[in-house]
Amino acid sequence: MKVAILIITHNSIGQSLIETAASMLDKEALEVKSLSIPARLEPQNLGYYADQIRDSITDSNSGDGVLILTDIYGATPNNLARYFGNEENVEIISGLNLPMLLRVLNYHHKPLSALAQIAIEGGHKGIQPDS
Repeated sequence: MKVAILIITHNSIGQSLIETAASMLDKEALEVKSLSIPARLEPQNLGYYADQIRDSITDSNSGDGVLILTDIYGATPNNLARYFGNEENVEIISGLNLPMLLRVLNYHHKPLSALAQIAIEGGHKGIQPDS
């Protein structure tokens, strides 16, 4: 069982999180795909990025599904991903943070629905008051 993980964020936030997670987990590379959407995306370029997302979902889905993590709910990366959210075996979680990503990577063997819940829990538990 292998759920594909696709990170879609503004600029290169996703790639930076992947590189940080890889160094923390002491791995040279992780099986995570990242797509960067420009923060000031021109409307005429929306189709280009939507096509990239669709192609990434199709290319990475081995049949066990795709977990898409986006940075901000309602922002362009999330809105573009949601075009494909109704497809079979695709789950989208917004609010990506490093604890969420680390948790997902540690439990990548879980089924898609469980992994989506693990992502949410990891993100929530990673936000704590420092007192």
